[in-house]
Amino acid sequence: MKRWIARVRATAGPLALLGTLTLLAGILVVGAPRMANRLTDAGLRNDISQLSYTARDLTYRGVKELGDNWRPGPRMVDQQELFYPALRERIGASWWAVTTTLDESWVTGTGLPAKRDGVRFSVRAGSGLQEEADLVEGRFPATQPDKGPVEVVLTEWNADKLGQRVGSTFKFNDLVPMKVVGIVRPHDENGTYWEPVPYALRAYLPNDDGDPWRAVVFSDEPGLEQLTDLVDIIYEWRYRIDTAKLDMGVLPDVVEAVSVARRQGLNSSLLTSLDSQLAEFADQARAGAALLAVVQVGALVTLAGLVLLAARVAVARRRAEFALLRARGGAIVTIGSYTLFESLLVIPAAVVGGLLGAVVPGRPALTWPILAVFTALAALAVPVMTMRTAYDASFSGERSDMAVARVGLKRRTAELSLLVLAGLGVWLLRERGLSGADGVDVYLAAVPALLAAGAAVAMVRLVPPVVGRLGRLSARGRGAVNFLGLSRAGRTAGAVIGPVAVLVVAVSTAVFSVAVAGTIDEGRDRSTDLHMAADMKVDGYYFDEKTQTELAAVPGVEAVTQYMADGASDLVVDQKRLGSVYALVLDGQAYARVLAASDVDITPPKVFTDAVPGSPVPALVSPGVAKQLGTDHGTVSLRGRNYDFRVAAVVDGFPPIANGASNFVVVPWQAVPAEAQQALNPNGFLLAGHPDPEQVRKVGDAGQERWASEGFRPRAYESVTEVTTWEQARAELDESSINAVVSFAYGIGAGAGVALALLAIAFAVVAGARGRGTVLSRLRTMGLSRGQGRRLLLVELMPVVTVAVLTGAVVGMAVPHLIAPALGLSTFTDGLTVGVTFDPLVIGASLALVLVGMLTALAVETLFNRRLRLGEVLRLGSFDAGES
Repeated sequence: MKRWIARVRATAGPLALLGTLTLLAGILVVGAPRMANRLTDAGLRNDISQLSYTARDLTYRGVKELGDNWRPGPRMVDQQELFYPALRERIGASWWAVTTTLDESWVTGTGLPAKRDGVRFSVRAGSGLQEEADLVEGRFPATQPDKGPVEVVLTEWNADKLGQRVGSTFKFNDLVPMKVVGIVRPHDENGTYWEPVPYALRAYLPNDDGDPWRAVVFSDEPGLEQLTDLVDIIYEWRYRIDTAKLDMGVLPDVVEAVSVARRQGLNSSLLTSLDSQLAEFADQARAGAALLAVVQVGALVTLAGLVLLAARVAVARRRAEFALLRARGGAIVTIGSYTLFESLLVIPAAVVGGLLGAVVPGRPALTWPILAVFTALAALAVPVMTMRTAYDASFSGERSDMAVARVGLKRRTAELSLLVLAGLGVWLLRERGLSGADGVDVYLAAVPALLAAGAAVAMVRLVPPVVGRLGRLSARGRGAVNFLGLSRAGRTAGAVIGPVAVLVVAVSTAVFSVAVAGTIDEGRDRSTDLHMAADMKVDGYYFDEKTQTELAAVPGVEAVTQYMADGASDLVVDQKRLGSVYALVLDGQAYARVLAASDVDITPPKVFTDAVPGSPVPALVSPGVAKQLGTDHGTVSLRGRNYDFRVAAVVDGFPPIANGASNFVVVPWQAVPAEAQQALNPNGFLLAGHPDPEQVRKVGDAGQERWASEGFRPRAYESVTEVTTWEQARAELDESSINAVVSFAYGIGAGAGVALALLAIAFAVVAGARGRGTVLSRLRTMGLSRGQGRRLLLVELMPVVTVAVLTGAVVGMAVPHLIAPALGLSTFTDGLTVGVTFDPLVIGASLALVLVGMLTALAVETLFNRRLRLGEVLRLGSFDAGES
């Protein structure tokens, strides 16, 4: 035991470093995936919770058949029992409803328009009303079967607007008497219960233009039974997923269960897009996981390299001890077993690291096997290197500065194999992508690290001759520091291949993270430019013609243009309707002024901005519309009026039309004949400048109120102006579901890369510290000062470290270009495909890293020299072993 303690004390420093690296690996391997899972699950729940009920809920709908005696309540339970467990266990709430259709349900009565078809009531019975609303007056329906009027209740707002009160009567389709028995007030008008029945909250009250009134009133099952013979009765069963029980771990099973549920309807059809929404999120999550995997593998490879370097230092310190044991007849395995028992101390460090990682909040991931492999590497590195050293024991240190001259066939084969693996990985990445149905491929995720390691090998082979030539040139100058430093750098570059490789991998991982982050940021900026097309966007129902002038007068507004957008305009060619298109009418000349004064980077086509009045109007069309037309002209309907146009140009996109729109027509407002412009009312504005959004909103509300006062709006209409700034639209992209995971990956890659790079530089110093100490001790006797000693270290390390850092930076910038198709960056840029951007600041940051690395090297060298006591080196003898 005492001998074991003595051996541990002899290598306490390297063993402590091994333990620290293993602990960090445990936190990274166990904690990082948990955090990523937590962020991903939170994004999933946030995205699903923001969906409309038509997409989020599972709604079964069917028509009641004659003789169908099923009760909707029990049938709702029976339907849920058919679901797969993954879906059934995650149903948080469910409702059933029986309703009449609005198109067939008309009523007449006191307080309502007297003309036939003037008011349409949909009568609805179902679960949840008493839980979601309070009685203001009267009671809930209790219709007597087959006798008496159908009892109904309606909301307080509808009762007021429709002139109804408790006791009011009317007739359904002029046949069935109905009676209002209660008035209710919803607990929360924005609650999910009311989403399918907006007319139950607020009836549609048109002006006197022939459009019927529409409302929803509530009855009970016996009441609906009395209407069965008059109109179609629709059954509905609605199931809502509890997002608290939804995470990426069960997502595939839930998607499958929802897909199967489409075939499980009991005489009904399922209406939902939940499965496609979940599948779309899964694709985004896989792209985020792939980015995180690349960063994690890069960090783990760097940590593994540092573990091997620490093991090498530990073995080099005891080279003489192992040689003595070997000389006394010790077996190689026996000598290795001595160090095995010492290096097993890294296991507790791995356990502590894993436990610290497990403390990180989030869903656990199956990463313990990876930590076990890393721990085995850390525990076996010292024994394996010890046995290799003991196999060819020597009491004298090997000439590490001659290592370049002794590159054997095995090493060359290993280096070439590394380059082949990296090249093959790049090809596979471009062909197959990073992830598949089974998750991320570890080999493919390691390709960036392999490329960096291959670049480090090539650098070590190319740098020594160049540095050696510089050393010979420096011999012509005055002073010995430059000559000695460059000469040693040229001879020892091959000896520090380990630290150099680790340094290149660390720097490339950090630069890769920064490059991808910059690319995504640039893509989001571009996507926001295309979506907003100005500094501020104003949307509403319709505005009057004075609104544009008033907006231009708002302080901070530099330019403004109006537009009218219609997402369902008819496209006609030669009197034949081809379908619906997105139509945008925009003043091209004013739009050009807005763009010139805005911060957005958009250049509209000159054929659009220079368009002048004519017939037909010159318009821009999408490739999809051009294909439908099959000719150079067409007609588009806007607010009930047809406008002839000719195709002036075919464009892939046009701001502010949403990204990805495939069928659109853009008409220049200024080119529309003056008499035809009278039928156009703007429903939006684009502003340049940075005015107060609240003041802009007030002007917009006033413009809508004036338009409404002209008698064109429904009485239930409420003027609400939506004002969106460029910064708000950009922030929405940053807050997208998977963005937090991507940002987390950036943080790991950049932070860990820089920290491990500095640690690799420290190892490069330690690798040659003892040999350099001997040289310094001898030079001190010749008058070398301390300052010149530090300068000697900088001259020796500067070429290798500088080239290594720049090599890592170049690889880190090149990797996103090489594997861009596999990264799927358009997932994070609102579907916009962008090229990988180059940030010049990366080079500046790399040079700053070299400076910090040199300061780190000086600090490590100073500490090492103090422990080595250079004055004793000449008296006790030279120790070159640690340099190897």
